[in-house]
Amino acid sequence: MKDLSGIEERKVVMALPGPFSSRTQAKRHQIADDFPETARIGLLHLVRDLIDKGYIGGWPAVIRELQRIARATPVEYGSNRTEEFYVETVEELITALPWEKVYDFCERLHSYLAKDAGYYNDDYEQEFIIRTPKSEVQEFITSELQQLFHEEKLAFDFSDGSVQRRGRRHTAEKITKAQTVMGDHRLVSALTHYNKALQFFRNPPSKPDFENTVKEAVCAVEAAGKALFPTSKATKLGDLIKWLANNKDLEFPKSISVTFAGLYGFRGSGEGVAHGGTEGGAATAELAEYVLSVAASQIILLVDLAQANDQDVPF
Repeated sequence: MKDLSGIEERKVVMALPGPFSSRTQAKRHQIADDFPETARIGLLHLVRDLIDKGYIGGWPAVIRELQRIARATPVEYGSNRTEEFYVETVEELITALPWEKVYDFCERLHSYLAKDAGYYNDDYEQEFIIRTPKSEVQEFITSELQQLFHEEKLAFDFSDGSVQRRGRRHTAEKITKAQTVMGDHRLVSALTHYNKALQFFRNPPSKPDFENTVKEAVCAVEAAGKALFPTSKATKLGDLIKWLANNKDLEFPKSISVTFAGLYGFRGSGEGVAHGGTEGGAATAELAEYVLSVAASQIILLVDLAQANDQDVPF
């Protein structure tokens, strides 16, 4: 019988969130407005590895793409250049790029520069034999960029070919559960609002929109509550909260209603969120993620309450 202990151990290691150096540091301040020099060096190593494996076009293709992203005048180099020259040129271009443009280059590595890897046979027709299809190359690029982002404590993930703002594992779990319960046809409006909130939260690094994240997440709670409790005749979340708190048939303590009111209040008073508030506090990345998580929990609770009240809502 084969010893499977090694295989099981590898699975456990792969499931861990990020590399050892990131997991074991007490303070994990995420970098949201930079692509540090060390990360650029790591990216250069990845580019060199991809070229060596034949996963992307050669150095000239990488240089042309970096020039395009930087909006620099295209410069063609002769075929007699050394690899050292190409490495230095790419390093200079990556170093000179504004931080948000480096993230653009990461996305282009995956979408544009990735290609089928293989070789031409010795036949007369010189048929190209694919050794690693582009889809697998892109999976490799995704995993390597994700590893790099974790190692450098960047506030972003690389998923589905794009850079997305990272949320904590707890937030991701709540989001998934909330999206599941919003699969009911009566909650289609709530799901639409919540998905918009996620899209705003995951905007490109150069265009964060946390104000709309907050607004749409709270709108999702409001839409869910109105759909689940039509007898409340509520037109706004504030009216629904009062109705829920005063309904003796529901286990909705008034102390819990305060948390709903607090989220609703921040939507109305937060700086630039819904009503032009200027003194309610700024919608930071941390607060936007908090609102996403709390809104998801509130929607799940509303579904539970409706189900307990024989509203026939699937969970």
